[in-house]
Amino acid sequence: QGLTHSKAQEILARDGPNALTPPPTTPEWVKFCRQLFGGFSILLWIGAILCFLAYGIQAGTEDEPSNDNVRAAGKPGRSPAPPDPAKFPGFPEFQQALVIREGEKMQVNAEEVVVGDLVEVKGGDRVPADLRIISAHGCK
Repeated sequence: QGLTHSKAQEILARDGPNALTPPPTTPEWVKFCRQLFGGFSILLWIGAILCFLAYGIQAGTEDEPSNDNVRAAGKPGRSPAPPDPAKFPGFPEFQQALVIREGEKMQVNAEEVVVGDLVEVKGGDRVPADLRIISAHGCK
């Protein structure tokens, strides 16, 4: 027979949806700071500071110093960051489950499956890990 609709709603309200909570994300400003000051970019910052320092020394000793050092420090020499997969989540996959409630087979979202539901599984279905198999016929 399965659960009644009211009992399923009661269990869903008590236990919450059958879904994993998403992992915490790193704030964008932290990612920016890591990109700006992490790894190889520290060497680039040191090189830029040395270029400006060399220009300052040249400007103090010569009447018309060459601008080559400043141009070298200001050149855009960056590599593109790899794309963040969290920014492009795509469409969420809404998995469906065939449950038996009050003797009727019905399709519900996998998030709405509750403890005590009878779930019918066919070949090729994606099965959530929290199902208990009570009876099986013709499984290989």
